[in-house]
Amino acid sequence: MSDPSGQLSLPRRSLIEQTATALRTALRDGSLPNPLPGEHALAARLGISRPTLRAAFATLAREGLLTLAKGRRATVLAPRARTARPRTAPPSVCIVSPLPRSTISPDEHPILLQMHARFAAKGIAWEEIFDRQLAGARPEARLQQLVAARPNACWIMLASTEAMQRWFATSGTPALVLGSCHVNIRLPSIDINYRAVGWHAAGIMRKHGHRQLALLLPAQPLAGDLACREGFIAYLAQTPGAAALLELKVGRDPQDLRPKLDRALTLPNRPTAILSLLQSHTLTALLHLLESGRHIPREISLIARDLHPLLETAMPDLAHYSRPTSQLVSRALRLTQALLSGRSVPPQPSLITPVFISGRTLAAAGK
Repeated sequence: MSDPSGQLSLPRRSLIEQTATALRTALRDGSLPNPLPGEHALAARLGISRPTLRAAFATLAREGLLTLAKGRRATVLAPRARTARPRTAPPSVCIVSPLPRSTISPDEHPILLQMHARFAAKGIAWEEIFDRQLAGARPEARLQQLVAARPNACWIMLASTEAMQRWFATSGTPALVLGSCHVNIRLPSIDINYRAVGWHAAGIMRKHGHRQLALLLPAQPLAGDLACREGFIAYLAQTPGAAALLELKVGRDPQDLRPKLDRALTLPNRPTAILSLLQSHTLTALLHLLESGRHIPREISLIARDLHPLLETAMPDLAHYSRPTSQLVSRALRLTQALLSGRSVPPQPSLITPVFISGRTLAAAGK
């Protein structure tokens, strides 16, 4: 800051602060040489005393703008490049699914509700990503984009496709499958022991004398659905006495099940016991059978693999497998914290076997 006469003008503040401010401005606009003029000349130019000038020099030296040495002129320091400290993103959990949010509603999903609360109590941020772009055969580019934008996150896959699981397994991104891994994919996972459920369901039906059995399967089964089917078939294969199995595959609209049930119940060897894997299929089957005048369980027994806790009090009370939600959430929290801290987590399933609740929709065949 200067005028035509060469005199540096000073704002009205304390003299030392005014001097330091004027010198900063002069250093920025290059109106002072480097090294600076001697104390006598610069003090005269500023119209101040030498002690005031020295005090201003000391201020600028503390700020890293000047270097001072006894018997030498003050030297201007080149601006030092400041290395910005990388900001560490807070730990977070990202729930990711290829299904639309309307299909898996977090507000109605007891496991997600408990997980959200438990993670929040541990100071772990929570995000939900329901992205239909991930449902295709090549979700790699979209996953790369999502993961790159969320450092220090652990990804929990829900209803994940084989392609999604394969990308996480090969990318090295901390990830956990809430469900079962697809064949030949190694990732940490937490799930119901669905094979054991299928095995037990087939066994309880056979012990009640049922020989004509039916499975209600989703048209696009997930790994857990396939494991349940495998266990069901394995039990029948090792059990003496012939048993017929009818598989009914249902698409996204549960109402597609109604005509398929009608056709199945007109067969000569119609099923007398049904295992339904999805709760939407269970409710559709239950209502349709009752509306059709079928007596449950005298004419046909119905067992639900998956059932929302609110439906466990339904009438008639359904035979079902009670999901161990608290155990699933505790294990998910433990594994997620390990992944976020960089600890090694074995790429293997952590399976929990649910408890069978024998409701009033299961009875002996012909009773």
